[in-house]
Amino acid sequence: MDRSTPIYLVRETREQNGIGEWVSTETLRKVYANVSSISASEYFSASQIGLNPEVRFTMFAPDYDGELIIEYNGYRFSVYRVYKATTDKLELYAQREAGTA
Repeated sequence: MDRSTPIYLVRETREQNGIGEWVSTETLRKVYANVSSISASEYFSASQIGLNPEVRFTMFAPDYDGELIIEYNGYRFSVYRVYKATTDKLELYAQREAGTA
């Protein structure tokens, strides 16, 4: 399987600044994945619970650290399902976040 497409996993953290306000920061980490369409059954299953599934990212399992946002091709996607296909392969199912371009 070709895992040569660069994607960015986004880690969000919240910290208090010097005056007690909570400030969010993001850290992007580049990894490589195979990007593909989702199956029809995945689309219909996710649609029934109000999701709008769009894409599947297949990557090496050790590269993933629980991030829930992926940046790819100028868009941000939120991960709604993680599937461990084999011991070294992970599938992330995602939908586009509203208001991103």
